[in-house]
Amino acid sequence: MSLGKTPAEKAGVIEPWRNLKNQKERLKALLNRAYLLWHIFHQPKMSALPKKKVKAALYNTKFNLFTMVSQDRVATYIPGLDDLIEGGFPKSSLILISGTPGTGKSNFCSHVLYNNAVKGKKCLYLNLEQGEGRLEMQMKQFGWDASKAQNLKIVTIDSSNPQIVENVLREIEKGPYDIVALDSLDSISTNPASVEEIQQQLRDRIPTITLPALFDQATLSRLKIKKIFSAITKSKATAIVTSERVEGAQGISRDTVSEFLCDGTLLLSSAAIGKKRVRTLEISKMRYTDTPGGRYDLEITKKGLIVSGL
Repeated sequence: MSLGKTPAEKAGVIEPWRNLKNQKERLKALLNRAYLLWHIFHQPKMSALPKKKVKAALYNTKFNLFTMVSQDRVATYIPGLDDLIEGGFPKSSLILISGTPGTGKSNFCSHVLYNNAVKGKKCLYLNLEQGEGRLEMQMKQFGWDASKAQNLKIVTIDSSNPQIVENVLREIEKGPYDIVALDSLDSISTNPASVEEIQQQLRDRIPTITLPALFDQATLSRLKIKKIFSAITKSKATAIVTSERVEGAQGISRDTVSEFLCDGTLLLSSAAIGKKRVRTLEISKMRYTDTPGGRYDLEITKKGLIVSGL
């Protein structure tokens, strides 16, 4: 006797557990579905999941429900982007935003931190690139008043100060913060080495060190970045760091090491087509996340960023 087609089958979606011969596997699939449905109605964090992922979980016995439900996410609130990364960045992850000048790196950080701050997340924006007050002015063009976002702390740090790493670490340790943005790593990698750093490297590397290697700026820059990343990881904050990508150079970041240390990498690009400037976004890497490939349109509007072309 035929049971007839279910609504899912009529819609062209096959419920795999109906075809499972092993009763144990069939029962497990049905329990997984019930488990997911319970979380959708009882766990607030599930509301941020893309509809496509929920649908896939309901009708695919191989979908990893435990990973999807248990992995906390930090929403970006950028329309279109959260649908590509299962609802947001993995909590406590390090995310690198890289691109040439004018691709929207600072606007990206501002969008994420401001919108999370107004929703109750404690956010720290470490501004190493722009002068005092300039970032706040830039945010106002999108209708974001940083002075009214009580959970958003913007700290401008002098990038020419040899103690820049210590200043950054000091601010991070004042937390805890839910989200930290560091804009940008280039201010750290190009900052002159302090006497203390050189002395420390000397103590760590003697007797194998040679005099030329002692003053290797690239090595010192990487040590600084690793030190900051270690502090952020220890704080358990979700971090967004930016870096300028040099046209024609190897590597995604200027320091060429951040992309290996970070959990996720977003590459922003920009090109002039006629009288119009076209920006794109590519998710090069995102750990703990099933992401699609390809590039997507990135538009900077009067209300912030929008990702389209899904």
